[in-house]
Amino acid sequence: MATSLKPQPVEAGWITRWWRDSLLLLRGAPSAFAMLYLVLFLLNVAWQPLMLSIPIACGVMAIIFAVAMAVHQGSTQIMDVGRSIRDVPWWPLSRLVVEITLLVTMLLVLTLLLRHYLGALLSHDHLSSAATLHNLRSPEWQNLPEWLRSLMTNGLGTAQTMLSNVFLLLSVGVIVTGITRRGYLALLAGFQAVLVNVRVWLGFLLASLLLQGAITFLSARLHTFAAALLVSILGVALLLLVGLYGWCFVREAFGLPGAQVTKRVVVAVRRPAGA
Repeated sequence: MATSLKPQPVEAGWITRWWRDSLLLLRGAPSAFAMLYLVLFLLNVAWQPLMLSIPIACGVMAIIFAVAMAVHQGSTQIMDVGRSIRDVPWWPLSRLVVEITLLVTMLLVLTLLLRHYLGALLSHDHLSSAATLHNLRSPEWQNLPEWLRSLMTNGLGTAQTMLSNVFLLLSVGVIVTGITRRGYLALLAGFQAVLVNVRVWLGFLLASLLLQGAITFLSARLHTFAAALLVSILGVALLLLVGLYGWCFVREAFGLPGAQVTKRVVVAVRRPAGA
């Protein structure tokens, strides 16, 4: 889809512009995104080890990007989206995830070696939404079904992980779009895109901190099954929105073509008005 790994600066007004673009994608293929939401829901119900949260988050973003790219190119039916997803370079993506896993493992080993000096910092759970919920020991939290705890922890944790590691989100997008199939080049392009768009990165980072604060606030107030289920459902929706914003970031940073689905949605919306 793109011809260059050189990232471009994103124009001002990206927050509202990407919100509109995300809505256009959702309206362009509601059935495909409803199916994607269901897939994300089921994936997050499953137990996920905390130490693999970053590699798993990269895989989840790859799925969201694959659907967004298919709809972006004009595939609005579920079967067409499925065929487009099949053509995504999954093998290079898996190699990128392996490389990220090795990098995370090295960082964990380094952290263990320096735990004496970092103990005061690492003793707090405020650095990660997933860690906050994983280590929650309140009776109300423990009384919730395990699948619901996993759903909330994984959904919100993955969203916050990607918001705070934008370069990984961009690296996954570079592979999904086929700009490159080399993991180290994708990581380098992700870093460069962040450096070129520091204001956007700060926006994502601020959203990550706000989400962490909200989770810390809510974790002490989830006393009922209904409240926890509502937060979990909204958490999966937030994860999908983070993925769509990430897709818009990839598209604008690396100069991908405009969405074909946008024209179709605009025409579909205007026809009833003119009738």
